[in-house]
Amino acid sequence: MTRRVWRDATVIHIDDVFTHRNRKDFSAAVSAFREAGGKHLIVNLREVTFVDSAALGLLALASQQLTADQGKLSLVDPQGTVKQILEMANIDKMIAVFPTEEAAADAWVV
Repeated sequence: MTRRVWRDATVIHIDDVFTHRNRKDFSAAVSAFREAGGKHLIVNLREVTFVDSAALGLLALASQQLTADQGKLSLVDPQGTVKQILEMANIDKMIAVFPTEEAAADAWVV
């Protein structure tokens, strides 16, 4: 999991799996983002091969927290099974999903 600032957003790039195993890293990244006053967090899921219920819960919680802070959470390019799991859990109804980081960043330009 890597984190970088890009344009007016912070991008968290997750590779391999997003599960209970890396929940602490994700939670720490979201907390640091919120403490820094960030307003748009982009989670790039392009290389994620599996998500579990812990990851779904973290995404939902992060979305709610950022909404309360007048911020936004965007997901980028979930593939295959990950995309299906997000759709079955209705995460895609709660959090905007974009094909690219650029599309996500452009969608929230004020």
